[in-house]
Amino acid sequence: MHEDETEYLGIRPGRARPEAVPSTMTRFESRIDGRSEAYAPTLALAPPASAPADIDRTAELGDIWRILARRRGWIFGTVALMVAGALAYGLLTPALYTASAQILIDPRDRQVMTNDINPVAVAPDGGVTQVESQARVIESASVLLRAIAALNLTEDPEFGGAGGGLAAKLRGLIGQAAPAPTPAEIEERTLRNVKKRLAIKRADKVFVIDIILTAKDPNKAASIANAIATAYLADQTDARTQAARRASDSLAARLDEQRERVREAENRAEAYKAANDLVRSGGRLVTEQQLTEINLQLSTAQAKTAELKARIDQIERARKGANDATAEAIQSSVITRLRQQFAELSERQADLGSQLGSRHPTIVSLGAQIGEVRGLINAELGRVERSARADYERALASERSVAANLKRLQSQNNTTAQASVRLRELEREVEANRAVYTNFLNRAREIREQSGIDSTNARIITRATPPQDKSWPLPGLFALGALAAGMGLGTGAAMVREYLSPTVLSRNQLQRLAEAPVIGTIPNLALGRKARGSDAEATKSANLVLARLLSARRTASGGPGSVFVTSGAADEVSRRRTAQLLAGAAEARGLRVLYIETDPREGGSSPGFFDILRGEEALNTVLRTQQPASSIRLLGVGRQKRGELVPSSAAQERFRSEVEHRFDLVVIDGGALVENVQAGPLMELADAVLFVARAGITVQRDVLEAVEAAALVGRPISAALLVTTA
Repeated sequence: MHEDETEYLGIRPGRARPEAVPSTMTRFESRIDGRSEAYAPTLALAPPASAPADIDRTAELGDIWRILARRRGWIFGTVALMVAGALAYGLLTPALYTASAQILIDPRDRQVMTNDINPVAVAPDGGVTQVESQARVIESASVLLRAIAALNLTEDPEFGGAGGGLAAKLRGLIGQAAPAPTPAEIEERTLRNVKKRLAIKRADKVFVIDIILTAKDPNKAASIANAIATAYLADQTDARTQAARRASDSLAARLDEQRERVREAENRAEAYKAANDLVRSGGRLVTEQQLTEINLQLSTAQAKTAELKARIDQIERARKGANDATAEAIQSSVITRLRQQFAELSERQADLGSQLGSRHPTIVSLGAQIGEVRGLINAELGRVERSARADYERALASERSVAANLKRLQSQNNTTAQASVRLRELEREVEANRAVYTNFLNRAREIREQSGIDSTNARIITRATPPQDKSWPLPGLFALGALAAGMGLGTGAAMVREYLSPTVLSRNQLQRLAEAPVIGTIPNLALGRKARGSDAEATKSANLVLARLLSARRTASGGPGSVFVTSGAADEVSRRRTAQLLAGAAEARGLRVLYIETDPREGGSSPGFFDILRGEEALNTVLRTQQPASSIRLLGVGRQKRGELVPSSAAQERFRSEVEHRFDLVVIDGGALVENVQAGPLMELADAVLFVARAGITVQRDVLEAVEAAALVGRPISAALLVTTA
């Protein structure tokens, strides 16, 4: 064998004995008849330079599919369980029906009166917050209790029926009767059940609120949804009415206080006026009225005095013969008649004077009459002047008296002016309190009258109708959800199971665990199938593995090569077929092949290997033929006696010498090392120990136990073979 091929396999001539025996292999160690001396094989694996391998729980991305494929039972089982549970729930659960009513809520209330107690302004956010708040009001206890009372739901078994809680069930088990619930408890239970079945929703950018209710009966669902919508409108009306009444009652409660304030202010003002002798008449102080009247009287007196003085002056000018005084003189009827008589006499004198002359007695008589009339006029003017002067004197005296009174009142008014400032302040306080009292009184009456006016701008735009289709349960939807959930849970369970019991996933992982090189891969051996195209690929891979084994073998006498094929207990089919493929590949090369089966389940009652070693049987008598035209000879494990020790080296050498002359290759199906203690003597005869593992199926713990078992026998694993499942 070439040195590079030997280095490839990691094998070298000579003995190899493990320095330490793992404690986990006590089960195997107790079954090798107490033998402590290691075998002396022709070929042995060099002791590993590194520390013993441990379980590798890591996985590459491409290995996940292999893990899921191997653990598909967990996934399919979980999916089936979830789907079955979902379908059973969907078929056995009582049907529920959902009805929906819609309410339109306008944030702007109807403005019935200009001074309405409820605001009509819209919030800066367009009323969205207000509508959202109303959505919460709809599902409040006040609205729901109104609807419950309207439909008498406390008597409905679905909503107000007796509860079946854990406490009630425990009391039923021990035979204790449950106490009768109080009306308050029944109402609370009904309210809680209605809330569980109620959903309030509002779409974005709209003021429409959906009232969605679910019940076992479609008619009941529709009636409860409509009752909640009606109860909400009634609750809003009552709330506004109660708010108006509370405001009116609050104002009315303040009326007595405001009335008392007005009375106290008026009393203070009146007491102050009495204390300061401030008498009012017609809304004004008497002193002020007297001062005004005196001013008027003084003005009148001064006007009259001036008038009389002017009259006297006119009379004086009239007596002097001034023409502008005639009008004043004419105002006297006596003077008027005298002046008329004077004019007639003067006219007659003038007429007769032109006819009779100035000395005529008639003319002289007329002149005397004219003089007499003039004297009478002057005398009358003097009398008028004296009368006017007397009136003037009286008017002047009256003016002076009025002026004196005015001066006195002015002095008195200056005294009361300072007191009037405080009086006006008290009067303003009286007017302010009176105005507040009046406003309170009027507003209280207005609000009381407004309490009966509904200004709520909300209405039911869609009344709920009994639904035709049930809303719960939905078996199809449940099945899809259960399928997805089952896939997820099953995948998770498979990954957890793989983490707890990891398998061999790749060549590198197998090489690290077996502490030996992986010399090849063979497909589709895990299930033992012979699919089209798979046998050809498997045979090709077996030829390559056989070529590597044959090129690496080295025997002391140049005899036949021998391969000991082993595996974990769960990989029996793959190990057996691998050994058969190696034997078949050797036969195809024209080699004479001896196939030794050491599994006690395949023999033990017929003569075989152990009988030959004891010298009880000849090799020719125990060999069997696999097929008439085949060159492969079969040898069973033979009969091993109780208490029999491992055969001696001399017996093994005789068997080896006989086999070397008759066969070119010995393929030993060694079974699982941990369970097959009879494989020890045959491992001594093997040139190489080949470990077979299945990718994604062989548990890593089985590989580690096989490595420890081989180390106990003294023949570490020489190479490994990975069987792929895809």
